[in-house]
Amino acid sequence: MSDFSRSHARKSLGVTFKEQGLVNLTTMFQAGTELSDTSGDEEEVIPARVGQALGRSNDSDTENEEGTYFKRAMPVYPKLIMNNHNNHEAAAPGMRRTTSSIARISMAIRRSLRLPRRSEARMAREMAEISECDSGVWYCGLFSWHLCVLCNNIVIFERKRKKIIDNFQPEGPLFTDNTRDLRVGASSVPSRLQEVIENKRLNRHDKVKKIIRRTDWPVCHEIRTSLWRELCRTKDWNSSKRLFADEVIEYERINQGKKQSPQILADEGAVLNNFDLSEIGSVRLIRLLLIIERLRPEIVYAPTIYPICSLLLHFNNDDGDCFSCINYLLNNKGFMMTAPVQWAASSHTILALVKKHKSAAYVLLKRRLGTTDDSVLVKCLEDWLLWLFQYLPLPYVCRIVDCYFAEGHKFLIRSAISVIYIWSKVHKRGMEDFKGKSMQEKIECIKKEFQDVATNINVSTSTFIATAVKIRNLQSATIAKLQSQYEEELREEIVARPRAGKKVRRTIFCEAFRSTLVDNDSAVELMSYMPDRLQLVTPQLAYRLSQDGTSFHNFWNKIDQLDQSIIIIKDTKGFIFGAYCSSTWAERHDRKERTRSKYWGTGESYVFRMNKDLELPEIYQWVGSAPDATPETSPQYFMAATEKSIVIGSGGNDAIRVDEELTHGMTGHSATFNSPPLVPTGAFDIYELEVFHVTANDDKD
Repeated sequence: MSDFSRSHARKSLGVTFKEQGLVNLTTMFQAGTELSDTSGDEEEVIPARVGQALGRSNDSDTENEEGTYFKRAMPVYPKLIMNNHNNHEAAAPGMRRTTSSIARISMAIRRSLRLPRRSEARMAREMAEISECDSGVWYCGLFSWHLCVLCNNIVIFERKRKKIIDNFQPEGPLFTDNTRDLRVGASSVPSRLQEVIENKRLNRHDKVKKIIRRTDWPVCHEIRTSLWRELCRTKDWNSSKRLFADEVIEYERINQGKKQSPQILADEGAVLNNFDLSEIGSVRLIRLLLIIERLRPEIVYAPTIYPICSLLLHFNNDDGDCFSCINYLLNNKGFMMTAPVQWAASSHTILALVKKHKSAAYVLLKRRLGTTDDSVLVKCLEDWLLWLFQYLPLPYVCRIVDCYFAEGHKFLIRSAISVIYIWSKVHKRGMEDFKGKSMQEKIECIKKEFQDVATNINVSTSTFIATAVKIRNLQSATIAKLQSQYEEELREEIVARPRAGKKVRRTIFCEAFRSTLVDNDSAVELMSYMPDRLQLVTPQLAYRLSQDGTSFHNFWNKIDQLDQSIIIIKDTKGFIFGAYCSSTWAERHDRKERTRSKYWGTGESYVFRMNKDLELPEIYQWVGSAPDATPETSPQYFMAATEKSIVIGSGGNDAIRVDEELTHGMTGHSATFNSPPLVPTGAFDIYELEVFHVTANDDKD
């Protein structure tokens, strides 16, 4: 290739390069005078001399500071460059132009400049250097190329930005070892912690409330490492911490690493949201709850204790501080309800306050349900605690708890009313969905709407708090009066469920049975609820579905003569549940006895379901074993069977019913054990079933 051709090739690019920058391009041109590729789809022909094709003229030689000569070209405008290849009249015979050839030239230019391998910042510096060398040619000759690079960089930037957003990890250290992703971050919101502490010291409680209500601290704000602790600090603070330290030592001595299940986890209606604690945090949470239960046995029912303990562990690394905070809430009136009748009355209290202070929302609720009966309307509000601690996003929960520690249970009431008010604004015209629905279906729809409103809250945290605060003339005395009134009305109707009386020590007098469905700790737990006389011999496997087949004929052949049995079922969705049956299944053959009743068994029986979070069983014993039980309220439908079905725990619905050759079953609320459905869907398909033979020591032979 001649010097003349190289000169015109440089002109065609519209920019003069340093000699080092043309090494790759020159090498490519020396490989042959024609750059052609017959594999492309374009058949258009352009001149071999690129310089002639672009119509360059008025060349002039220019010398830079280093003494190197460059060929300066006249400015070429993008329109001419973009459209010249379509001008057949101006095109002289030359090489065939294809898509691939253009791509190769572009690649050669990029490689010569090494643009793709440079960061955007470095590329910008090189562009600046080139423009300083030959600014006129840079801004004119490479305008179209610069525009393409700019667009390409914008696309790359947008992709990187989207990737950063999708994979965003907040900066800063974690608040505690108990949390997975709650990090302390920078914030422009002032702390005002010292102002809160000083006003609290001077007993200016109204001032403290106003500060906390008006200061919208984000989740990442460092104040939460101290704020809740300072709001709960009293003269008994250090003694509470010492008490907790002593209890931890006793807890470790008694349990020796064995798993236990706090009673709160088995209480119906409890909020079991730990806000994604880490494994360490989950272990600490269970220990904290067990110690609280041990020290405060008078607490019968406290649904808020689980989420509040979880939040405390997220923001405070000292478990003793968390215990002291909970101890403060339990010891001071107006913070934490600890009886079922109180929580049942709270829904009625909220409805009465909505009727008085947010009448439009109350009217909408009546219109949507088509009734004026408050006893029906209140059923829609039964899950109000879940709105606040289960469905609302974490930033809203943190702001609610900020105010809760300063104002008590009253602010939870305010927050629930705020959710109802926002719901009324979102669904004020929604009537068509309820056509043809029963009352219970309407109630369930309204409950789902409240859940969706809380989950997809469409106002900011500051607006939400302001909505709760702006409920005028909502006095604590009014709330207390309404609460007492409804508690008195409901006290006779609500029978507080007694504590299950779980054993503190999880020990038995022999080795636990070995199962493929539950681990050793769960097996120990199941055996510990059996009578002591039956804990002297390890139960033995008598039947396994995967080994012995899905047939009632095989099933009865294996278990018909067992004295007592443990049945464990795993369904196709992974739920594990079962029962301890205190009598032999052979009693179904006793025709004389069956003419009196198709049920048999004793009150030693129980049913259970596995708690996936704790990996321990929740046990439901016979209701007649409670201290205040009466024969009239204690059904005795323990066991029943035919040649093609078995039933465990009836009364209302069956706790467990299995039929269809051991492939399908049903579960519902059982009055015998006061147990909920052991599987959420009610119906289940059996994946695996195991039966273990339980026998006393004198029957071992």
